[in-house]
Amino acid sequence: MLELNNQYTRLKRQVHSMVIKSFFAGTLEEDIDKIPFWIIPKDAATSRCCIYKERAMIRYRIMALLGVNIEKDDDEMKPLSEYYKEVMKKEILATPVITTISTACSSCPKDQYLISDACRGCFARPCYVNCPKDAIFFSNGQAHINQELCIRCGKCMDVCPFHSVVHIPVPCEAACPVGAIKKNEDGIVNVDYKKCISCGKCTRSCPFGAIVERSSLFTTLKYLQNDDKVVAMIAPSIDGQFPGTLEQIKQGLLLAGFDEVVEVSEGAAITAENEAKEIIERLKDGEPYMTTSCCPSYIELINRHLPFLKDKKSDTLSPMGYIAQMVKEKDPEVKTVFIGPCLSKRIEAVSLKTVDGVINYSELAALFMAKDIDVREVEAADMGDTSEFEDCRDFAVSEGVAGCVVHRLQEGQEITPMYINGLDLKTFRGMKIWPKKAPAAELIEVMICEGGCINGPGTIVSPKLAMRLRSGNVKTPAKLTKRK
Repeated sequence: MLELNNQYTRLKRQVHSMVIKSFFAGTLEEDIDKIPFWIIPKDAATSRCCIYKERAMIRYRIMALLGVNIEKDDDEMKPLSEYYKEVMKKEILATPVITTISTACSSCPKDQYLISDACRGCFARPCYVNCPKDAIFFSNGQAHINQELCIRCGKCMDVCPFHSVVHIPVPCEAACPVGAIKKNEDGIVNVDYKKCISCGKCTRSCPFGAIVERSSLFTTLKYLQNDDKVVAMIAPSIDGQFPGTLEQIKQGLLLAGFDEVVEVSEGAAITAENEAKEIIERLKDGEPYMTTSCCPSYIELINRHLPFLKDKKSDTLSPMGYIAQMVKEKDPEVKTVFIGPCLSKRIEAVSLKTVDGVINYSELAALFMAKDIDVREVEAADMGDTSEFEDCRDFAVSEGVAGCVVHRLQEGQEITPMYINGLDLKTFRGMKIWPKKAPAAELIEVMICEGGCINGPGTIVSPKLAMRLRSGNVKTPAKLTKRK
C-alpha cells in the first residue's frame, strides 16, 4: 500500500480545500475553471510531461470531487462550471464509488519477478532447483528468469540466500483482493465493477492517482450552506486521525457548521448487544458459525463472490444504521452525515435511506483546512456520558468488533472467535473453501482493511500513528472479556 504522506495526497488535499473554500465564499462557479491554473501556473515545475497535462489532472481531481463518473461522463469541451451547476441541482451518493482517469494511468508493465545484479550464481542454486516451471536459467554466472515460462509464484524470491530476486508488482492489481483490476487492450487500468467490492484499496495503491474516489462531499456541503439541521455521525476510527482529542474533533465539527455530533460507537453498542444474542440463538439452532462485520465491502464480497455466506452473516443492523435510526427518530427532518474512513459506506447509505450524506476523513481534513480550523487549538466540547458504549470505540480496530460482542455475552455463554485481519487474494481463496472445511470458530470477525477501520482508504494517517494519537478513548480491545 502506498505511504499516505506523498505528493499526490498533498496535491489532492490542496485541490479539495481550495474548492471548498471557494464554495463557502460563494465564488466557486466563477473560480472552478481557474483552479487548475492557480495550482499549476505557467512557470511551475512539473512531474509529468508538461504543465498542460498537470492542469488536466487537476481538472480530473475536481471532477471526481464533484462526483462525476469520469469513465462515462468525461467531456473535454465541457467547463467544470457546467459540471458544478449540475451537481448543485441534485443530491448524490455516487455509485459506483470509484472511477478511473485513463490519461493518468502509466500503463505499468505486467507483474513480474526479476533477478538483480546481487545474484552470485551460487553453487546451491535453490532458485533453479525449486522453480516448478523450469523458468530459471544461468548465463554469464548469474541467474535469469524466462518470463514466458514464469508463473509468478515467488518461490525463487523466497529461497534466494542473497535476496537478489525482486518482485515488480502492478500496484493496483496487487492491492485488489478479488481480482477486479486488470488492464485493457491498450494497457490502461480497467475496473470490473461486477467483481469490485468497493473496498478502495486500489485508490490507495496507485502512485499516479489513476483510480479515484467519486466523492459525494457536495451533498454535505450543500446541507452546511443551507439552513438544514445537520448531524455529524462520527465513526469510532476518527479518534487518532487528527492531532487533537475526540472532544476537540467534536468542537471542530461544530465550528465547521454541523449542528450536532453523535458517536457511531453508541450504535455499535446496540449492534454488539444484538449480535451477542444472535450468535447464541444461531448456535442453539445448530448453525456452525456466524460472521460479524460492520464493513459494507464485506457484504459486497458475499453478494458478488461468496454467496454461501449469506445465511452465515449477522442479520443485525450496522452501527451506522442504528445511530442514523436513532437520530431520525428524534427529528425526521434532520440531515444525517456519516463521517468515516471508507468509501463503501456510501453503498450502505443508499440501501438504508436514513443516511443523507457520507464523507471520509480526507475530505473532512480539507473542510477543516478550508474553514481554517486547527483541531489542536479549539476548545474541547462535552462528549456527554459515554460509559455505556465507550468500549465499542474498539470497533475501529481488528478484534474490536468480536471483542465487544463477546463482552456482552451472559455469564456461562462461551464462544470461540476468529479474526480475518485484512482481506487479500490469499485470504479470499481460503474463505472459498469454508463450505468444505468450516472454520474452527463460532464467531468470525471480518475486517477488509488490515488493522481495521483505522486503515481504511479514507484515512489520513498510518494505523501506527493513529493508535498513538488515539486519545485514551480506545484502550485494550475487549477481546475475550465477558460481561459480569
